[in-house]
Amino acid sequence: MATELTKEVRRKSSGLGINRRQYMVTLAPGDTIGFRDLRTRKTFWTSLAACYAMAVRQEVAFEKSQKAKAKKEMR
Repeated sequence: MATELTKEVRRKSSGLGINRRQYMVTLAPGDTIGFRDLRTRKTFWTSLAACYAMAVRQEVAFEKSQKAKAKKEMR
């Protein structure tokens, strides 16, 4: 059973973002997620559905590339 999100939850990343800086992730009610570089004010918001769709596309592309790589090695 999952807990309903009723208030914002913020966490600092353990890794580095695309510009080699740590970033903050904010989960907000209404199925939204925000990302911002640490020590900056600008937050980039998107829906959790968009993040889910992107993750699925990325995984499918990875699996497809692995199959192509295995097929190429068999030749």
